[in-house]
Amino acid sequence: MKGYLKDQLSFILFYYSQVLLIILVAQLYAMNVNQPMNGGTLLYLLILPSCFLIVYLLIRYRTFRTYYTEDIERNKEHAWLPEPPNELLRRLKNHYEKQYESYQTELEQHDVRKNRELTFIQQWVHQMKTPISVMNLTLQKDRASLPNATLESMSEELDKLERGLELVLYQSRLQQFDRDFHVEKYVLRDLVTEHIQEFKSSFIRNHTYPDVHIPEHLVVYTDQKWISFVLNQITANAIKYASHSNTKIRYEAQQDGSELYLSIIDEGVGIPKQDLPRIFDPFFTGQNGRTFRESTGMGLFLAKEVCDALGHLIQVTSEVEKGTRVMLTFRNLTTL
Repeated sequence: MKGYLKDQLSFILFYYSQVLLIILVAQLYAMNVNQPMNGGTLLYLLILPSCFLIVYLLIRYRTFRTYYTEDIERNKEHAWLPEPPNELLRRLKNHYEKQYESYQTELEQHDVRKNRELTFIQQWVHQMKTPISVMNLTLQKDRASLPNATLESMSEELDKLERGLELVLYQSRLQQFDRDFHVEKYVLRDLVTEHIQEFKSSFIRNHTYPDVHIPEHLVVYTDQKWISFVLNQITANAIKYASHSNTKIRYEAQQDGSELYLSIIDEGVGIPKQDLPRIFDPFFTGQNGRTFRESTGMGLFLAKEVCDALGHLIQVTSEVEKGTRVMLTFRNLTTL
């Protein structure tokens, strides 16, 4: 009712201005004939039109009540609109329904195009993995006949290709995350050990060594595939930005109540203080990206997106020339 009266306020003011004008004219006429109207007559001239006004407003409110009482915010569909009481509203409703149908059709077409593009990207990535696997096998067969420098260089470039394809694949999968994750209980040390094994050749080639300090009884609830992707981005950065040979990357974990903290600590070049607030922004490479010229600025961004989707927390602290600590927080945990 409040909204209805607000809409009718201009009409009510106009109506009473007309009533007052009639009373004024009547009063002037009465004074002209030397017989001014008494208070009762004036009150009658005010109350009678008011009664007609109230009846009119109530009838109008009953006609438009549904428009004022329906909770539009809770009802997102267009079907809530009642049958219009007049031709103007009927035309507006028809126009709105046509726009809504056009909008729905456009959204459906957009979803079809998006799904087609995602499918193409994923199929393309899988197809590209085949020649990379063939090149790796060929490299292993010809290991004895190739100089060590050439062998290491080719292995490194193939690793870059694999990491790049992985980045593209998971970026596309992230857009359909709800269809592609399965949370289970895992022993944290086993997850990290398996992850390190995948980076074995990279550790050896870059003279960087993992140092694991994770109690065997700690378990986490997560998706193995997605959390492995997050760890891959963190470890790849730690190796890439190692400040010197024979450096260590430390993996340590501790539990505090229902939260478990996994830290990956490197002894690399560190991240400048002014870059830290933006490291999770897409395509942000910062000063290190300009120096090393191999960063896409997407690794940590996607890692943050995955952690948010899984309900984990990722935090980064760093000091230039001393190293970087990336900490993952897993919540609602138990121990074996």
